[in-house]
Amino acid sequence: MIGAELIAETLRQLGVEHVFGIVGIPVVEQASLAASIYGYLTNKPGVLLTVGGPGIVNALAGVYNANSNKWPLMVMAGSTKICLQGKGGFQELDQVSLMKPWAKSSFRAVLSSQIPRFLERAYWTSIADVPGTTYVDLPDDLIKQECYEDIRVMKFDFSLLSPITPELTRIKRTSELLKDARFPLLIIGKGAANASQTLRQFVGTHHIAFLPTPMGKGIIPDASDCNVSSARSLVLKHADVVLVAGARLNWILHFGEPPKFNKDVKIVQIDTDAGEIARNVSSLKLGILGDVGSTMGSISDQLNGHQFPALPKIIVELIEKREQALRQQEEIVNGDLMPSHTQALAAIRKHMPADANIVAEGARTMDLSRQSLYLGEPRQRLDAGTNGTMGIGLAYAVTAKLTKGNKPLIVIQGDSAFGFSAMEIETLVRERLPCLIIVLNNSGIYNGVENPHEYIPYTNKPLPSTALTFGVRYENISSSLGGTGYYVQKCRELDDVLKKGMEDMLSGKIVLINVLVKTHAKL
Repeated sequence: MIGAELIAETLRQLGVEHVFGIVGIPVVEQASLAASIYGYLTNKPGVLLTVGGPGIVNALAGVYNANSNKWPLMVMAGSTKICLQGKGGFQELDQVSLMKPWAKSSFRAVLSSQIPRFLERAYWTSIADVPGTTYVDLPDDLIKQECYEDIRVMKFDFSLLSPITPELTRIKRTSELLKDARFPLLIIGKGAANASQTLRQFVGTHHIAFLPTPMGKGIIPDASDCNVSSARSLVLKHADVVLVAGARLNWILHFGEPPKFNKDVKIVQIDTDAGEIARNVSSLKLGILGDVGSTMGSISDQLNGHQFPALPKIIVELIEKREQALRQQEEIVNGDLMPSHTQALAAIRKHMPADANIVAEGARTMDLSRQSLYLGEPRQRLDAGTNGTMGIGLAYAVTAKLTKGNKPLIVIQGDSAFGFSAMEIETLVRERLPCLIIVLNNSGIYNGVENPHEYIPYTNKPLPSTALTFGVRYENISSSLGGTGYYVQKCRELDDVLKKGMEDMLSGKIVLINVLVKTHAKL
């Protein structure tokens, strides 16, 4: 067989089911972003195949996204023939050197017989220890070269990746800190997705207040009485012991430092990466090297049924006040007015199937949807992640349907965010991956202008750089690519259109609902 067949057969023997590709022209980064989220959703490495030169450069978007979120990704790229390297061949680039700072391991095959071994090593290395990216360089002449050797690679049993068992002394010390706390808090990050059952039992048994990070939502159901998300700022200031499970003390958690955190807080961080535990040490009391599931189970054993004090009255009152304020903001007084983000999201919540997976993207849209939509399962919400990466929306939608195709999928995007990946609707249609895309269109990046009819195209006054053209008919993109499109301008139209859109999606269609929302509202 030739090298190309060798690659395909090796991937088959490794158990790879999906390969994402950046091929031909135009070269864009969407496939790399789709591949990057695959590892998070499946606990198996995502696999990306790109052309050389511009293809691998564009793939860096997904590589960076995978590394920053600690997701496993194997990248394969074609490259210039070995005999032409250094001569200025077509799309020639030293891709191994380019990838070296970003990859856990990089391999360049110089014989076709090396291809299976390098692919096998790269695949397992991407998920071993701390997950991340690996790279295999495949010169053009090897892809076409005959190879007569037998292929023998191992289809890996991922259950062999046994959890890291934490030290008992640290478990005991953590339980003592928690028992002595006036107000202990559990912070849950997306890295705890595999420990959902253990964490639910922990919260149910010990009644500890918990705060999920954006993609940590649903690991414990949002509806839990112990969820203190609505009072996040106040909770962080009051908590004297904070147990961090599956999250990092980065910008999302204000580095674990005052003034956002209590100046006297004692932080216990659970992580499989020792480097993360040592990164921000100003408030760190104890680091536990171990996986979240076994560590939390051991802490629970040491607590021996201990229940923590009820939430402080000031926090309970603030949660109730915030919930009441949100209901007031969602209320529609005049159905002929343009909806706000919050009113549109309330309508989405009303019609959304409970098991629907959510992709949320866009500055305001992503933030407000986190408050408005209640989730009950791990990995149910995908968003911009650790880096705040915009452009992930429809790329993530493709992967979500490939890996969780039995669940309804709703993509909620701002109009500027939608623009990054709009043409992936064609991919969804071509691959028959039904989903509902809802564009909350405020004609701007974060905000549009307050009076859009005073600007182009209605007058000669130019729009500011953060504004987009008012009332763009994004639903027509879906219609022209083989999907279905709807347009909403008034509050009273929301229910009927969302109901119809959900029905269309559940019947197997790709649907886009373009909801014109207030251009300059804060909520």
